[in-house]
Amino acid sequence: MNKENRGFYIDQIQTDVALISFMTVISVFFLGSLLPQFNSYNLSIRIPISFLIISTFAFLFSTLILSNTTSEIIHERYKKAEKHIAYGYVLSEYLGIYLFVLSIPLLISVISDDIYLRIITLSVTILGMGFYQIMGFSVIGNHFPKTYKIHSVITLLLGTLLFISQVYQMYFTEMSILFLLFIFLITILASVKN
Repeated sequence: MNKENRGFYIDQIQTDVALISFMTVISVFFLGSLLPQFNSYNLSIRIPISFLIISTFAFLFSTLILSNTTSEIIHERYKKAEKHIAYGYVLSEYLGIYLFVLSIPLLISVISDDIYLRIITLSVTILGMGFYQIMGFSVIGNHFPKTYKIHSVITLLLGTLLFISQVYQMYFTEMSILFLLFIFLITILASVKN
């Protein structure tokens, strides 16, 4: 990043802030529409809602971090701006997108007993996330260039096992903790690599 291409970076950051803000709104919408539907919260609903809450805050804070990047670029503090960009993308991707997308089949599983709807939601989620990650569209390929496919497969496998453990009510809490630990681990490792 330098003085000549700072306009490009400012435009890109504004676009990213708009997209991540939109994702924040979607996440808040899901939370707002789901919370009033339940009189009591067992773990099968608490965990997906917790994922949505974490996702919402990840989107919110990544938006704030990226918004502050423009000021750093304008004041020609490019190293600090690059740090802001890296952290903003890491938060929005792993704690934002991954938790948001993988919480959807978990929520559908609680809301509906329809097997067809559950399987379609899980299949679309896993296939979509797999395509997004393994084809190199995700930032995971930038953070883990040699092992991103392994990280992607682990994410998808843990997401699938999490869904299965919820449906069969076996080790759901343990799978949720394992899944979150893995997501936090790749978030921290990606942050350190930046």
